[in-house]
Amino acid sequence: MGTDLIGCARERKPDVSETLPDDNDTGSSFLDCAVQIAQAIDNLEGRAEVISLIAIKYAESGQLDVAVDLAETIHDSYQRDQARAALAAKFIELGAADYAEKLCDLIEDDTAYALATEEMAVAYAESGEFEKSIAVAHRLADSAPTLSRIALTFVAGGHPVQALEVARSIDYPDLKAPVMVELAAHALHDGRNAEASELLQEATNAAEEIEFAEPRISILVSIASLHGKCGQPAQALEILARAHQLCKQSEARAKDSALAQVAGGFAELHRYDQADEVIEEIENPFQFAHANVKVALECYQAGDSTRALTLFADALEIGRDEEVYGAETLMLRETLLYKLAVCYATIGHREEGLQVIGMMDSQDQQHRALAEIAKLYVRTGNNSQVFEVTEMIKDEYARVLCELEIVDAFIASDQFALADHMLLQALARAATIERANQKASSLMEIAPRLARREQATKASEVLFEALTALQMIDDSYYQSHALINLAGKYLELGQPPGQREQTVLEAIRLKLEP
Repeated sequence: MGTDLIGCARERKPDVSETLPDDNDTGSSFLDCAVQIAQAIDNLEGRAEVISLIAIKYAESGQLDVAVDLAETIHDSYQRDQARAALAAKFIELGAADYAEKLCDLIEDDTAYALATEEMAVAYAESGEFEKSIAVAHRLADSAPTLSRIALTFVAGGHPVQALEVARSIDYPDLKAPVMVELAAHALHDGRNAEASELLQEATNAAEEIEFAEPRISILVSIASLHGKCGQPAQALEILARAHQLCKQSEARAKDSALAQVAGGFAELHRYDQADEVIEEIENPFQFAHANVKVALECYQAGDSTRALTLFADALEIGRDEEVYGAETLMLRETLLYKLAVCYATIGHREEGLQVIGMMDSQDQQHRALAEIAKLYVRTGNNSQVFEVTEMIKDEYARVLCELEIVDAFIASDQFALADHMLLQALARAATIERANQKASSLMEIAPRLARREQATKASEVLFEALTALQMIDDSYYQSHALINLAGKYLELGQPPGQREQTVLEAIRLKLEP
């Protein structure tokens, strides 16, 4: 399958026109058009990115020969090797291992070859091919990072025995310890407490060998948390005390963050006095406030709402009054305000939460916080407040995206009538969006949700509206990306492009002609 083509790839680079298939399978005509649009992208790196993405989509549709041939049209050798690497991993996922191996052999750049090898190894692991994934990983001069990813893949896939075998083979303690912690967490979740305890001991042994203080502290705090959940508070406190001691070895800029983690660990064990002692050592005011928020949440969950509100208020005072110096401090402040807004909404203090959102500098962060609060209200049944919160988002595109998140939340909670109402509201709003790329993107996200709500005919119409909007995008990079996404949506809905779609695509092609 396709091996002759890969052989030919060593000899020549095909012209773009040669790569396009003659048939019109679902999505292919969109991808064909996207390829032609991509040729108009002036930025060579952007063009290579789009061509590589289209090649992946052709592979997903089963047109492996077209995918390889298209990747070969990328002129820059490094970017071409990166495209080959991405395709090789995709071919493993698709069950075309021989094809992937031959494609990987074409890669000339050492970095791209290592990337391809790592991604292929992980893809084998995701496919459940344990021995093959390990064998491929060992082709690398330094296989430990890849083995760590493979082990975590097996943990997530429900294969703890294989994951443990891989984890124990990892030489680097900073890569081994997180896998052991993840294995312990899964064992604890499944009620295998004795096994979890043994794994935590292995994780602790690995953590103590980590060279730098900051990653060691982070792992130790995670281990302490799991010991607490295992009903082993003495071990948890001992490990947290060790983590606290290590904070003195941290670099000045990282020390406050490490102390905040340790304080949160003590609070999780309801050792609030010890948490307060650690927090008092924090010098950065925003890190101090972050630590207070962690302790406040634990207090609230333990039933001490008075203490929690006091700590929230202290953190809010810092977020409101403390001066910001530089991008890093600004990010700390924005993250703090986001956490506070969600926390206030969680404990039923809606007005305080909304006031905090108004203090944020980033509009995107404001929208994200409002969406999170709205979804929280869906989960708690405060449906009237859901609509009030969404009305606070004034940007039409951002509001549509928020409303679609809420639609998903309503569906997840079996509130189908409200989901349908919100979905139609989002559709009406999407029609008013002026920027073509935002309008097309919104409609593309709405269509699958309509289909999910058994409105297939309406979904088909909305997809065509997305194509019509997409036609007006005047940037080749964004237009080709939009077509790639649209091809996926048509495929997802099992909707073959008909004559009306072909007419629009032909109009787009005509605009490309000089």
